[in-house]
Amino acid sequence: MVVSRASGPVVVGVYPGQATAVVVEAAQLAAEFGRALLCGYVTLDSYLTEWEKGDRRQASLHPVEVGRADEAVALELAGAITLALEGKPTLEQGWSLRILNGDPSQALSRLSDEVDARLVVVGTHGAGFSHALESWLAGSVATHLSRSVRCPVVVVPVEHRRGSGAPTLG
Repeated sequence: MVVSRASGPVVVGVYPGQATAVVVEAAQLAAEFGRALLCGYVTLDSYLTEWEKGDRRQASLHPVEVGRADEAVALELAGAITLALEGKPTLEQGWSLRILNGDPSQALSRLSDEVDARLVVVGTHGAGFSHALESWLAGSVATHLSRSVRCPVVVVPVEHRRGSGAPTLG
């Protein structure tokens, strides 16, 4: 068994409408490990970055241009994350939000490598036909991450039923 000795932050994948439980759990883990929390938001319309020629790693981790819509979503996410973490464990190392491009699992994998992440946290898929079809066609982000990252992957089970009242980001 290989034990991760990574020195970097706890990385968590975030997106609008995600259950806040994922960020809260990631923050708890970051606080327990004495690490910073790095939230990675993969822009929704950027999956084609993976198909472009050139340095996909660079384009995925450090987008040259961020559209106004993506910037607005990131600002809204930052506000939602701030609210979600109010009154929760104190992150002595703080937290930040990074905008990424490309396929979510590949972008989060690259980010975790770049920052020498201690672990990566993601939530479970939503319920319903569209999420089941997406999982069948593209696979689970958690599954892809577990095969590509060098650190542990934590999957947070979340409530996805409509009208469940579970708080979400954004």
